[in-house]
This record gives sequence, structure tokens and C-alpha cells, in this order.
Amino acid sequence: MLTGKSRFFGLVLVLVALCLIACVPKSDQVSIDRATLIGRAVLPADTFQPGTPPVGIKLDPEINGRELPFGATPVQGFSSLIIRDGDRYVALQDNGFGTMANSPDYPLGWFHLHLDLDKPEPGGGKIEVLDYVTWSDPTRKIPFAIILADSAGRPLTGADFDPESFVRMNDGSFWVGEEFGPSLVHVGPDGIILEKPVPIPVVSPLRRYSRGSPVLRTPDHADLRFLRKEQTRLDLANLPRSGGIEGLARTPAGDLLYAAVEKPMVDDPERTRRIILEFDPARHGFTGNFWLYRADREDISLASLEAFSERVFLVLERDTAEGLEAEIKRVYRIDLDELDGGGDLEKRLVCDLMDIDDSRGLTRAEKGAIGLGPSYTFPYVTPECLAVIDDRTLLVANDNNYPMSVGRRPPDTPDDNEFILLRLSRSLAGGD
Repeated sequence: MLTGKSRFFGLVLVLVALCLIACVPKSDQVSIDRATLIGRAVLPADTFQPGTPPVGIKLDPEINGRELPFGATPVQGFSSLIIRDGDRYVALQDNGFGTMANSPDYPLGWFHLHLDLDKPEPGGGKIEVLDYVTWSDPTRKIPFAIILADSAGRPLTGADFDPESFVRMNDGSFWVGEEFGPSLVHVGPDGIILEKPVPIPVVSPLRRYSRGSPVLRTPDHADLRFLRKEQTRLDLANLPRSGGIEGLARTPAGDLLYAAVEKPMVDDPERTRRIILEFDPARHGFTGNFWLYRADREDISLASLEAFSERVFLVLERDTAEGLEAEIKRVYRIDLDELDGGGDLEKRLVCDLMDIDDSRGLTRAEKGAIGLGPSYTFPYVTPECLAVIDDRTLLVANDNNYPMSVGRRPPDTPDDNEFILLRLSRSLAGGD
């Protein structure tokens, strides 16, 4: 039988526990919800597309044991993923090697892939590259000078745009979010630019930090990239380099798109604040609706945005680290109708990519490798591809930044392109 004193101390312990829970950030309170690895496929890092031009002339002659320039274009840099039908996907390639300066010889494009994720044993399924579509501007829709302006068909390179996300429309065309501008670019199914890129407006609460520009501008914006002095470009830009549109989502109905800005504006004192904007593809313009989102830390990038329903979306947050130093690689659920007391979007942790259950044994611990085995992790610097399979299943893939990133097998083994299928502990619809 409990005495009065024991009841008192028991009550105190309960109150202390409740206080501790209340002090934990909302994003951490649900961290016990682990996703389960149910499928995996790996495309080796040293995979090249036959018949493509040599690339990498602006890089060092040797990076992580690979000699450059390459004799063909690597199948790498997957920054966004679209489900076409069944096990066929379209994977967007980013600008190549990461910057405008080092990628002027890198063709822009996307890959058609066949994924086999069902092989229930270590090593996983297979990835087959079916086709490669490159970008071009033969009808001169781009209003600024491009690198290969005098070449037949005006092919586009990684010094013209940095594609980071895309959605497919009912007519087969694609809207692409790119971060050099940043801008949204309308591209046909054959890779031909269909119209002038659409700039990203500065939303009303942040106009005081716009540095006089009505649109977001990185130092690589078309208005700034040809200025002679780098410091002048930095002074006029209101976004950091590589800080533009990283996520682009299409609602199931297809009538609206949502664009997520990766990083905060240069002068914004609230360093965890990010922006999501609404775009009307029928009008080829932004609607004026926007939402403010809070990242877990100042250094966090919004790496992907994916729609689950007309109002519910998934956001992938990532830090800048890889390997053993990687900490935040997380998927959150947001509802555009749910705001906190400060007017920011409420978010709920859906999946921690650094804490995945592989009790099915799809991977095995390997000497020198990080995150393989029963406690599986996705320790890549840039997990960027996110696709919703159903309300309990996600497909995630990394941008492997070949040959630079070495998150899985440091210190000098370039990362593969890895695709993982995850079973969530709770439904994205909000139930159990």
C-alpha cells in the first residue's frame, strides 16, 4: 500500500517527466517512430552513359581515385525523382559537378530508369538506365547568354541552370525548379525549353531583406552572373549561392505547384526561416500565397518537397555533413492549413533517415562502410530524391555528387546512387 509520502514523490516524478517531454522540440518527440527498410537498389558510382560527351575539364585531374576529365557523362547527381508507371521512373540530373564554374561542359538532362527494389537479400535489387534526355533551347526562349549559344540546337549545360527538382504535367511537359536564378523552367518531354524562365518573387514579410530586388537572386542570377567583380555579385544577391529552389511538388489534382526555397535570405536574421510558394502553371505565375517553414537548425537545407494530398506535403531536411558526422537527414509532414502560434507551418517527423530498421537483413555490416546492417542509416550529404508510393511507403534516393561525396565508405570511395524503399510506422493520412 502506498503511503502519503510515496504518493507525493510519485506525483512529483510524473510532473517532472511531463515537464521534460514538454521541453523537447516537437520534431524530436516522435523520433521513436522508426521506418523499416523494405527495398533497396544501388547503381554503382562509376556508371557512365554511352555516347555522351567527355566532361570534367574544369575539375582537378584526380578526385577520390578517379582520373578526370571523364570520357563520357556519369549517371549521377540525381536531384529529383518522378514515378512514371510501375517500376519506371524519371530521375532529374543536377548541373553536374555543383557549381557554375566547374560544369560548363556538363549536359543538362534527365534519365529514364527501371528500378527493381524487391530482391530480398543483401545487395538488393537492380537499376537499369533506359534513356537519357538532354536539354536545349533551339527557339531561343532563354533571355540570357548561354555557354553553347553558337552550337547547333543550343544545348544547355551546367553553367546555364542548376536543376534541383521537377514535376511532370498532364501534357508530358515538365516544370523544373532550379537554383542559379532561382527560377522555374518549363521544359518539353524532349528537353526543349518551352518559355522564358519564371523568377521567384520575394514574399511580403521578407521584402526588407530583398536588397532592392522584387525577386530572389543568388550571385549566379542572370542579372548578376556576368558582372566582372565577384564582390559586386555577392553584394547585390539576396540569396546565397546554391540556395534557390530545391523542392518542387505538384498536387494530385495537378492544378497547383509548390516551390520550396532551400536556404534563408542573406540578410534575414531568422536563420531557420524557409519559404514555400504556390505557383499556378495555367497562368505561368505565382499566386501570391506562401507559407513560412522552420528548419531544425540554421545550417539545414530543404532538400525536397513532395505532395501527399492537396494540402499535405513532405519536406526533406538535411544538414551539410556526411558519413559519421551526418546528423539531420529527416522527412517531415506538413499541412498547409496547420500553423503554429507564430504563423509558421506545424511539422511532424515522419522518418529519420539516420535511424532506420533493417531487421529484414537487406544490408549487412561491412568493414569500412557506415550505416549498413540492422541499424541502417542514409549518411549521404545530399539525400534529395523523395517519392510517395502510398500512405505508408516512401522511396528515397541520394544525389551522389560523383566523384566528390564519400558518405558511405569514407575517406575516398565515391558514393553510389542508392535507392531505398521505406515502410513508415504511421500513415501519412494521419491515422495509425
